[in-house]
Amino acid sequence: NLKPEEAKAQASKLTYKEVDEVWDEKADKYKIAEPVTTKEVNELEQYVFVVRVRVDKTTKDTTSFIDIKSESLRDILRKILEDVRGVSRAEDMPTVEPILLFNFLPELESYRANAGNNSHNAMHIKHLELLVDFIKTCQRSTVERFASLLPKKEITYELLPALFKTNTEVYTTCRGTGEPRCFKCNYGEERTELNGSKFFYIEGRYINFDGRMFGEAKMKCSIPKFRGTRRIDSLEAYPLRFYTQLEEIRMELIKRGRVFCSLRGVHHRQYDGRAFHVKEKGEVASQHVKSRIMVDANFFQRRNPDYPAPRVYKSDLCAIDMSSFGKPDRNDSRVKYIDMDLDRMKDHELLVYSPTVLGFSLNDKSFLEFAVANISDIKWNPSSYDRLQIPDAKKHAVRALTETYLHRRPDYTYDFVDGKGQGGVLLLHGPLGVGKTLTAEVISECLKRPLYVLPAGQLGIDPVEIEAVLSVTFEISSHWKAILLLDEADVFVERRSADHTHRNALVSMFLRKLEYHEGILFLTTNRVQTFDEAIVSIVHLAIKYSSLNENARKKVWRSFLAEANTEKGPVVYRPMDLDCLVGIKLNGREIKNIVSVAQAFTEYEKTQVRMSHLESAVEANREFQSDFRGVGQMEAMGHYT
Repeated sequence: NLKPEEAKAQASKLTYKEVDEVWDEKADKYKIAEPVTTKEVNELEQYVFVVRVRVDKTTKDTTSFIDIKSESLRDILRKILEDVRGVSRAEDMPTVEPILLFNFLPELESYRANAGNNSHNAMHIKHLELLVDFIKTCQRSTVERFASLLPKKEITYELLPALFKTNTEVYTTCRGTGEPRCFKCNYGEERTELNGSKFFYIEGRYINFDGRMFGEAKMKCSIPKFRGTRRIDSLEAYPLRFYTQLEEIRMELIKRGRVFCSLRGVHHRQYDGRAFHVKEKGEVASQHVKSRIMVDANFFQRRNPDYPAPRVYKSDLCAIDMSSFGKPDRNDSRVKYIDMDLDRMKDHELLVYSPTVLGFSLNDKSFLEFAVANISDIKWNPSSYDRLQIPDAKKHAVRALTETYLHRRPDYTYDFVDGKGQGGVLLLHGPLGVGKTLTAEVISECLKRPLYVLPAGQLGIDPVEIEAVLSVTFEISSHWKAILLLDEADVFVERRSADHTHRNALVSMFLRKLEYHEGILFLTTNRVQTFDEAIVSIVHLAIKYSSLNENARKKVWRSFLAEANTEKGPVVYRPMDLDCLVGIKLNGREIKNIVSVAQAFTEYEKTQVRMSHLESAVEANREFQSDFRGVGQMEAMGHYT
């Protein structure tokens, strides 16, 4: 603190001073190298600014810092750097790195040109000119090399700090999906790995949604040190303005930003592309997903509280406090909260939205991050209702019960015990390939609800592990009011007996879970004659399926053939051909497989599906069934002639 008479002399010398700063082992901090008294330290305040050249205690590399002593110069920098993320507005005498001022030379010179020459501004402008002249002098080689390389869209590693100006729109790709993305640069600096290798570290910000609010989240990327020059657009990250097809990529990113906004909340969508999740140590596990998905960031966070995803935080700060201009406080993890009107978002804001959303793949049974670019609306197929070959009364009963349970009031209960009797259980029993699984799929299409299919064979045999999986499955399906299909659930519904203790444990556990399940559950099985009585007592609706008769087979054949079109046209067949196909005793699943095989033949031959392709597929199926079941049993089924 200066005395009043000393304070009057602050920034009174129209010049600057350079001092060296080295590590003081005793004081355990950096100190000015030349011995100075308190008076001499105070004399430093008389300069417009002081340049400290710090010698690193380990590498002996030098780094320069500019301590601003002039209040008028401080005020000018506050205006020019107003939108620079992390600039502290609280410090009376801030510190700034020369490279930051180099990046803002055009703005500094523009301020000088527009300031005028009136006497009131004269001293302020002289202080500014002194700073600008110093920056131009100390950064002369940078200016010259930067100016020579930029027109060729090339850069050296040493010039990367000049390339990544604060608030620059930076292009890179999502590390889990490879999709393009954009963020705004906060700062960049060289860092060193534990093995001694150097890299240029870039930290920026983008807009994300955590299920509750939109906010700014941190983005980090790095460029390994390289020799010579590289094309700017070959870097791992680079300013968006150097992208080859700039307008196209801007339009694409803005469009994705709007889609991201529309996906806040809970949404049922189709997905086809790369998806990923981040492991505990930051490793990315990527996979191809082709599935219907649930987009739900809130539930994702609830089910995965330790997931290492960037978080958004509500903050009263207008910006993150930093120790000096452009230098972050590394202990501060807060991120600015955005209280935005999404309907009036500007293009430059939409540009930096997250390229991914958090959700769940229904096919893969996995919580993942999905690329916004690969998400589309579901093409529902309610006409599949006609493919279901069961009596209309049974169809109506299944649909009515399902719809009733899915739309019941949350506080409604069917049991005297709180939490019990909230769900609906439908049991579909009958031989293979008669439409049991299809029933759940069709109801899902008609009601436009998520379908969660869990084959019982994938659950394993350990009752404890099975119970854990069922608990998670029931919670997930109930949360989204999904239709849950437990396929081939024979082991869970079979009658208990004294000599099968393991199976008894499974059935007992399953009964206990069912009593508290709050959603709609479809069970399919082939063993109606061996049902456990307790299972029967909690089933709300049981539907028996019979083997397909000729009329039913004809409808199934027509349904699948109608969807077997290729690029060359629809399936070519005569009515008599269909009659011959119907005469073969096949179930619905076998008919579906035969048509799929015939389609595969035509894709290879680049032609339409014809009767010859169907004949080949039927014959292949017959040979397999003959080997599997025996010739006599096959002859009893009828044959194609």
